Order: sequence, then C-alpha cells, then structure tokens
Amino acid sequence: MRKAFLKIAFLVTVVFFVSAAAAFAADENKNFISNKVGVGYQGMVAGDFLNGLSVRGWIGDRVGLEASGFYGRSSMEIEEGGEGKYETKGDLWTIEAKAMYAFIVRNYSKFYAGGKIGYGQIDTSGGYEGIDGTSFWTPGLFIGSEWSFPQLPEVGFNFDIGYSWLIYDNHVNDDPYVYMNLNLSGISASFGIHYYF
Repeated sequence: MRKAFLKIAFLVTVVFFVSAAAAFAADENKNFISNKVGVGYQGMVAGDFLNGLSVRGWIGDRVGLEASGFYGRSSMEIEEGGEGKYETKGDLWTIEAKAMYAFIVRNYSKFYAGGKIGYGQIDTSGGYEGIDGTSFWTPGLFIGSEWSFPQLPEVGFNFDIGYSWLIYDNHVNDDPYVYMNLNLSGISASFGIHYYF
C-alpha cells in the first residue's frame, strides 16, 4: 500500500511540474484543445494497469467529456462457505464516462475537476465458474491536468487522480455462501495521450 502511494505521489509531482512548465512556455496562440475531439490511449492505475482506448473532447475552453474502454486480467479471492479461501484469475473489462470542467485554462494546459461513472464485468477463464458475468459500477470524483507542447499542440497528455467507489453485489450468482473481493476501491489514477483533430 505504501509503495503504491509513493508511486502515485511521484506521478502527481511530475505532472504538476510538467504542467507548470507547459504553462510558462505559452505563446500568443489560442488554447490548444478548444472545440476539438481527440482519440488515443488511456491507462487506469488499479494496482497494476488497465489499458484502453479513449475518446476525449472539449466544448469551448472549459467543458470536457471523455469515454474510455479498459481491459485487463484480474486476480480474485474467493471465500466459499466453510471450505476456505482460494484465488482465481479472470478477464476484467470496464467502460467509463467522464465529465470535466476546467478551472484554469492556459495556452498549453488546463487544470480541471470532474466526475465519472464506470460499468464493468469479470469473467473467469477455466477457473471458478461461479463468478462468470459478475458486474460492478465504479462512480468517482477526480482532479486532473491536460497539457501540450508548443511544437506539438495537437497531442494532449493528461493525468487524473481522485477517489473511486466499487459498487457490486457481494453475493455471487445469488449464492449466500460465495463472496468476492476485487480490491478496486479507494484512490484511483489514470493517464492518457490523445491526438486532437
């Protein structure tokens, strides 16, 4: 837990300094990502990484929307009645929608806050069949920064950090003796790169 916290703190520090440098390097050009839509990569830090495809757009200078799809392998701990605990692996996918509002807008950077809602599903492959198709919701709040460089204004880099909740039915397939622990609640972070058209 401490190691993950230190990684996130380091990434936030790097993002802060890169964003500040981009803001100070601004020239007379108008904001780099106003009224544009970008397509690219978004990665979610959840212990390991969930990687996905993302579409992000800005309406004017301040209002932003993003839709992302993530996929990864998950490790789950299963407790079944009095038979003990064991682990199984499976596929984890989730889709996520974000709404953002930029409080600070510079020529080559934005600082924003927002909310998100995600929906996902876990499917085991050859492991414990009782949790196939288990679904969950992940609402959350976050702050973030997006920046570009004067030499490459059409490419936006972003970093978001916030708090996410995991909402799912603790009983798998309506079995009162089977419980699942996903370990995906708490501080969440994501980073991405988008090419704006």
